Amino acid sequence: MTIDREKLIKKANSKLTEAGVTWVYCQFTDLDGKIRSFTVPASDLINGKLWKDGMTFDGSSVGFAKTENSDLRAIPDPETLLVLPYGEGVQKVARIVTDTWSPDGSEPFPMDPRNAAKRCKVHLEEMGFKAAHLQPELEFYLLKEGVKPQDVMHHGDAIHTIHPKQGYFAAVPWDNSDPFRNEFTHNLIKAGLDIKFHHHEGGAQQVEVEFKHVADIVRCGDYSMLYKLLSRLTARQFGYSVSYIPKITERDSGNGMHVHMWLEGQNGSAFSDPDDEMGLSQTTRYFIGGIIDHARATCMFTNPSINSYKRLIPEFEAPVYATWGQRNRTAMVRIPGSPGARRVGDIEVRHSDTSSNPYLAFTVLIEAGLDGIKKKIEPPTPITDDPNKMSRNKRKELGIKQLPVSLHEAVEAAISDELIKRAVGSDIFDACVDNKMKEVMEHRSHVSDWELRKYLSL
Repeated sequence: MTIDREKLIKKANSKLTEAGVTWVYCQFTDLDGKIRSFTVPASDLINGKLWKDGMTFDGSSVGFAKTENSDLRAIPDPETLLVLPYGEGVQKVARIVTDTWSPDGSEPFPMDPRNAAKRCKVHLEEMGFKAAHLQPELEFYLLKEGVKPQDVMHHGDAIHTIHPKQGYFAAVPWDNSDPFRNEFTHNLIKAGLDIKFHHHEGGAQQVEVEFKHVADIVRCGDYSMLYKLLSRLTARQFGYSVSYIPKITERDSGNGMHVHMWLEGQNGSAFSDPDDEMGLSQTTRYFIGGIIDHARATCMFTNPSINSYKRLIPEFEAPVYATWGQRNRTAMVRIPGSPGARRVGDIEVRHSDTSSNPYLAFTVLIEAGLDGIKKKIEPPTPITDDPNKMSRNKRKELGIKQLPVSLHEAVEAAISDELIKRAVGSDIFDACVDNKMKEVMEHRSHVSDWELRKYLSL
């Protein structure tokens, strides 16, 4: 056990004792991006038992291992301990993130998405960068108890109604999510997140809280999962449930996870060049070149659901083509603001959505960008127009490629891209390919209400 870990454990135990915590949720993220959790007495951490030995669990039941060899070990990360801002009854509860290790605790288990992000962090440092600064924008819908998802657009009274795609920056009394957002954001601040702002998003019942850049790919994954957890726990107190489905209805805005990012070099931002017309260094251009070059393949992890591809359509501010441009929200990679205001050379990758596993989505985006830097991949010509409104010949002339239109197409693109497999590791990659192809086949065999309406009378 390192000295740093010992200090962190001592600090975590002090928090547990001072707050009078009774129970601790030990949580990790599975391949599908769902939180898995088991609960232990706080005393098992305070007395040192769990810090040292961790907890053995059945890896086959969470998609990490085969049944015939499924024992794995969950080791708590003391730096992630958080005393939750509410209690279950009169008993105080805390939450901690665990890493998955081999059964004997001798090495990190390769199927853990958090461990994939850790490997990416090491690779980033080996290439001479100090950190990747990430700021994901996680959008979601609030569903009132008793309201069906298909009725999400119908809310408010006769006067104070937000219509589809018209909710951006809505004010009270039209915005009835304000009390929830205030409490949710307060909980995020107490959890240690540095908040930029919160607001009603474009959808009728869609909201977003933006936190500022996090200078660590692993920690940003932790915060993204915590964001999802606290949004659901807070929503329950207000009589809401929360949905991160990429496309909840065909008429309204989808839930994206735009990812702002920049790399920190040894002497500050590696992305900023104040003398450049767009404020971007050549390193940034290579990074963008890598992201665009691998864009179709990254989609298996950034847009990993059947529903994801109902969001990537024209007229909803979601990218359809692998492009980049300054201040252009139809581009897949947007260069926000002006060079003077941007300073660090921040770029915004806009195709990923909230059904993704943040650890894996961040990993493939960073690794695609690093590949661009390594191979000096120049990006195509930046666009100033909407590529959806260009002719086919114009897009061909500019070398613009379309993003996948289905999960099946995204999986096939990933299979053809060796970098993506290396980025997450062969174990995770092969398991995800198998899982996603099962999902594709299940969807192919499903007969929807739309098909019955369309074709039943033929």
